[in-house]
Formats: sequence, C-alpha cells, structure tokens
Amino acid sequence: MNKKILITAIIAAMVLDVFYFVPGCYARTTRKQKKETFYMKAAQAEMDSKKYTLAIDYYSKVIELNPENSEAYTKRGNAKNLLGQYKEAIEDYTKALELDPNRENAYYNRGIAKSNLNAYDEVLDDYTKELELNPENVNAYLNRGITEVMLNKYDEAIDDFTKAAELDINNENAYYNRGLAKRAKHDYEGAIKDYSKVIELNHNNIDAYNNCGVAKYYLKDYNGAIKDYSKVIELNKNFKRVYYNRALAYLGLKKYEDALEDFSQEILINPDYDLAYYDRGLVQYKLEYYQAAIEDYTKAIELNPQNADYYFDRGALISRTGGDLKKAEEDLSKAIKLDNKDPEKYLIRATIYCKSGLYLAAVDDLNIALNLDHNNKQAYELRSFAIKSLTKEQQE
Repeated sequence: MNKKILITAIIAAMVLDVFYFVPGCYARTTRKQKKETFYMKAAQAEMDSKKYTLAIDYYSKVIELNPENSEAYTKRGNAKNLLGQYKEAIEDYTKALELDPNRENAYYNRGIAKSNLNAYDEVLDDYTKELELNPENVNAYLNRGITEVMLNKYDEAIDDFTKAAELDINNENAYYNRGLAKRAKHDYEGAIKDYSKVIELNHNNIDAYNNCGVAKYYLKDYNGAIKDYSKVIELNKNFKRVYYNRALAYLGLKKYEDALEDFSQEILINPDYDLAYYDRGLVQYKLEYYQAAIEDYTKAIELNPQNADYYFDRGALISRTGGDLKKAEEDLSKAIKLDNKDPEKYLIRATIYCKSGLYLAAVDDLNIALNLDHNNKQAYELRSFAIKSLTKEQQE
C-alpha cells in the first residue's frame, strides 16, 4: 500500500523591511542635494502608494545625482523585490552593501530575494550577516530557520526558531515553524507542544490545529487527531485535505462508515484528488462494497495512471471476487511494470495464474517473489502447489 502523505505548509514570515528616508541636516544644502532629497521623498510616496515602478524611476534619478547613495540602492532594491524582479533587486542590494557594508536590512532583504530564486545556501549567509549586524532581528531568525528547514537542517532551524521565540514570546510563526521542524525529525510530541502554544496565542489558527492533528495521527492518537481536524472543519469546512486526513484517522480506529463519509466529502471538495478515490476504495472493500471499490480504483487510475498500487488493488479485488481473470492479470502486469520490486505484486499475479491454470507462469512469478522476500511463507506454499499442479498436468 502506498505511503500516506499528510499535507502541510511552512508559513514564511518573509517581510521586507522598508526604510524611511530622513534628510540629513546641513548648514547649507546645495541645489543638487535638494533635488536628491526631493526625489527620495517622491520615491517614498510612490512606495507608500504601492506604485513600485514609479518609485524605481525616482530612486534611479537619485542614483544619477549621487551614485554613492547606498540608501537609494537599498530602497530601489526593495521596490524591485516587491515587483518580483529578484535578480535586479539582488544587484541593488549588493551595490548598497559595497557602499555601506554595515547597512542593516540590506542583507536581510537580499536574502529574501535570493530565497525567491531558490539560492538557499547563499540565503543562509545573508541572514547570518544580517544577524551579526542586528542580533535582535526576529524575522532574520525566522527566515534563516525556514531556509534551514528547506535544506533539511532541522536542528539548526529549531535553534533559530527558539531564538525568535525568546526575542518575541508571542510570535506564532516561531512556534509554528519550530513545530514543523520537530515533526520533520519525528519529534511528534515536541511538535504538538509547539502547535498547542500557537493555538494558545491564537484560537483560530487553522494551520496549527491541522498540523497538531497530523502529529497526533503519527502518534496513533486517532481520537486526538479527529478532534483537531474537526476544529479545522468548524473554522473552515473547505480547508484543503482536512476531510481526507480525518478519514485516515477514522480508518485508524476502524470506523469505516465515518471514514467513507469523510473521503466522499473530500471528493466533493476536490474531485481530482486520486488518493481520496483510492482510499475510499479501500474502505469500500472493508465494507464489502466490492463493485463500488472497483469503481473508485478505476477513477483513481484515470486521475493518476502511474500509480502501481491502484492497478494492484483493483486487479487483486477483481480476482478475489470472481471477476474477469484476464482483466485482473492485466492490472497486475501493469502494476509490476510500474513497480517491479514488490514481492506482493508477483504473489498476487501468481495466484491469478494458478486460477487460470497457468502454473508455469505462476512458478516464474513466485521465484521472483522469493528472490525479493526470502521469508515469504505464502509464496513458498503457493509455489509448492503450482509445481504439484504442473507435474500432475504433465502426467495427464
């Protein structure tokens, strides 16, 4: 059976820090300096109005007047970042840092731009440099932690999320993301504690309830998982995959009718989700609704024809229920073509061959099954039966 995947997402607290320009005080300002100040103010006004293209034009005018203005490069980089022009933004931040290596938030915002280009190793360097300049930048800890999660550096990520929580004890993202990192390390109890802290801070945080349910599911606390998923549904009945996940928890309790209802609800919300059809088919089989199960497996195959398990279970069920053995054989052959390392698939096809009187083909499959699993007692017994049947057939 395929491995179930429970869907979650990392909340990224990647927010650009925007500076406000304060003109310097001079005994006497030149005409050029007055124009520079005017364009900086005009650019900031466009930024405030979210007219980022116009803001870029004004910052460019400032740079024409004063190529040494690191503030203008930084803020033009911010505008480009907000427009999704990440490479160009990185160039501006880099120039700003060449002019002023100690400029706070330039490293931070360059890290955001690089993360959008998936340059994660470079991102870590930028957030680290930012924290050297500003060791109390909570968002830098959060974003470095998120990047570390993406790089599977879970221990380092947990340290960064912990630091963020120390600096801001009410920061939901710090606890939430630390919970995700702990879950990735299979520390489900630790993850539940973090998600519970998020819920304590925000009783309506749907993602926290959902992920708390996921962690409890992995601990086989199916009742606890169902309670959390039910809260998610109470808050948002259309939340992605929640009915599917709750159905899996009902399956853990062998509450097949409840699971059937939830899988059906998931299909109503997400009619293209092949796993929901497949798992509903498994429930239909448990409830002995065999034709309905075959129909669900067939729908799953239509949506995802590359999943070996879908063909395997449909073929096995057709065989068990006295259906068309040729069709069952075709399904198992397709399953083996997609996954030729599973001894169970060869065993079931061998069973179908035996039912069809194809004992030599059955022996071949059982030899492969035993090469893959030397301790498969059922395969030995069926091979013995197939050899005896073949010998008897030859004697006749």
